[in-house]
Amino acid sequence: MRIFSFILILAFLSSCQQTPQKVEPAVKSDQPSTGSFGKEIPSEKAIAAADLISVFAVSDTVEAIISGNITASCKHTGCWMDLDMGKGETVHVTFLDESFTIPLDAAGKNAVAQGIAIRELIPVETLQNYAREEGKSEEEVAAITEPVYAYEFIAKGVLIEE
Repeated sequence: MRIFSFILILAFLSSCQQTPQKVEPAVKSDQPSTGSFGKEIPSEKAIAAADLISVFAVSDTVEAIISGNITASCKHTGCWMDLDMGKGETVHVTFLDESFTIPLDAAGKNAVAQGIAIRELIPVETLQNYAREEGKSEEEVAAITEPVYAYEFIAKGVLIEE
């Protein structure tokens, strides 16, 4: 009788499991591909993303308004974008408290973002670990001898233009 009760309980519990449901993107197809997202921002005060390095004279965290070309963006929900800083560098932009998203087709457009710019020095050891994780050869790993800066931006608002 105990075995029967145990099997019955297992059957009941397994019937209570929910079937996974398809997750819908946060960005609806009726969202405009350009315009203002999040807080309204004054685009005329923006500095070029390529000049972002110059704002870190005193601190590694600075409030700023930057503009640049979107080189990549989240294709699932519109929850991040990368702005071109030139010379192969980008600034990774996320959105404050995930309070807004941008269009899924934002890559290739120009954007202005207002928020907090963050500069972080990535040590050689960390860069070498990343290289190993990417499957690079020991020669490639050993060639990494200088730390590099990574740039992030937490935006309160974004304006996307054509």
